[in-house]
Amino acid sequence: MTHTIGPGYHSDQAVRGNTYKRQFVCKSADDTPVDLTGYTVKWRGVYGDTIIEKTTADGSLTMTTPTNGTVLLVLTPTETRLIPAEENMRYELELVAGDLTQTTVLWGDLVGKGGYTSD
Repeated sequence: MTHTIGPGYHSDQAVRGNTYKRQFVCKSADDTPVDLTGYTVKWRGVYGDTIIEKTTADGSLTMTTPTNGTVLLVLTPTETRLIPAEENMRYELELVAGDLTQTTVLWGDLVGKGGYTSD
């Protein structure tokens, strides 16, 4: 019998109006880093009609070290202001191989904290 492990869940907080940085390391079930060479990685946060999208295809999301599965997400102060205060913006991190295979590896809630600070 084959058992498939589904995507992981992670809840996090972002201070609205500040830069938000998170590094993700994609690993297999046996805790070995996944080589992301040749993959496109996408991060998407959604709250109602508000959508923040990042992808390695356009450079808005970075694979700092593709061979060890490392991805860096940076949301700018302008983007973190889009996260509603004390509400959950749902997000997912996906790996895309070619044009056909898309796999969600992480999903969760990003909660906006703090005020609407200016830079």
